Amino acid sequence: MELTDKRFWKFEAMMLLCGVLLFCLLCSVLICNGAEIDSGSGIILILLFPIFLLYFAICGIPTWLLYNGGSWMKLAGYLYFISSLLVIAPIMTFMYDWNPATANMRPENMPIDEGTFFTDNEFAVIICVGWAMSLIIPVVFTSYLSKRWIIKDNQGHGWIVDSASRAIQGNLQSNVRAIAIGYRYNRLTLKCYLDSLPSEQDKEMLSDIAGEIISDFPPDKIPRTTEICEFSNVPISELDKLDSFIYIRTNEP
Repeated sequence: MELTDKRFWKFEAMMLLCGVLLFCLLCSVLICNGAEIDSGSGIILILLFPIFLLYFAICGIPTWLLYNGGSWMKLAGYLYFISSLLVIAPIMTFMYDWNPATANMRPENMPIDEGTFFTDNEFAVIICVGWAMSLIIPVVFTSYLSKRWIIKDNQGHGWIVDSASRAIQGNLQSNVRAIAIGYRYNRLTLKCYLDSLPSEQDKEMLSDIAGEIISDFPPDKIPRTTEICEFSNVPISELDKLDSFIYIRTNEP
């Protein structure tokens, strides 16, 4: 989807909520494990809060660009992948020792069965696993809410179909077989199927229908339109109906 879409800022607001949820989750884990929060650790937590907000605001940009509609789980998948990758990739690049000769080395005077010592590689893996697990709840929750919010914005589709049904009354010509309508991401698409080659009069007719539909809504509801007239002699069932047909000529096969 495009960054110029006004819904992007609503999505960014949900990304800020994701950062808040992760921060609350972190505080809950610390409290449940009996961590003592003194002045030093308190300052660190306070600094982490805006960092989390900024981090997810940044993650929201590529997520929005990659997501082109679909289920909320698809949105959650993109967000989870990006928000995980931006932390795990640097850790595995700069902290993890990929040299088998020096990896997992312990101090020489430490017993082999000593389990309280973590090597740099073990510590890096623990951070990555902990980060990946902590993202699940905030990402799933905010992705679901984001999708619901997007769907809510698009519930005007029914009203647009009703408006289109009124707009075609008295505007159709005898050579019109069917008209399909689509509404995605604030773009209205009208596709007119004719039993003859399209003429300027046919295009003007479809433009008038689109104009009547647009006039029923605020300017930001339908800022973009696509109008298509084409000749077709295939059965109606084989035509692209976009979202739905708003007109089918009587006795069409």
